[in-house]
Amino acid sequence: MRQIFRPLVAATVLVGLLLPFAPAQAQWVFVARKALGRIHQMTEGGQPNGRAGYDFATVLLDAHADKIFSTALELARKNPSVRILMQDPGQRRIQIAEGDRTATLNVVPFNDEVSQLMIAGHAGPGEGSTASLVVQAVLRVCKEMGKHCEVSN
Repeated sequence: MRQIFRPLVAATVLVGLLLPFAPAQAQWVFVARKALGRIHQMTEGGQPNGRAGYDFATVLLDAHADKIFSTALELARKNPSVRILMQDPGQRRIQIAEGDRTATLNVVPFNDEVSQLMIAGHAGPGEGSTASLVVQAVLRVCKEMGKHCEVSN
């Protein structure tokens, strides 16, 4: 009887320990699904010396980080109006320039199925804001990958 009782107690304790984590994980999955494809943007205002600020756009995509990075890199290579200043496939980072405007693109994996694409743009002296440019770049990557993305309100 004792041999049957020990595994039963061990299994009950194990289930009891794992059970509280299941609802938390389910909530995280629910939140992540609601956030997929929602482009969030932020602008850091111009500097007191007249220099433009930074513009940021981010989106969560249900795709592997390497696929997002390779898609973004290929789009940059095909675009004759931009030049690639730096590419680091290991860090999944690209820096491009168009005139005095620069942008850095970075892809961060959350797991094998979900990654975050982030783009930070900066305009040189006398250049306009890069806000619409970074959002448009995110939308181009989404479209190329067949993902539905929209700007968050």
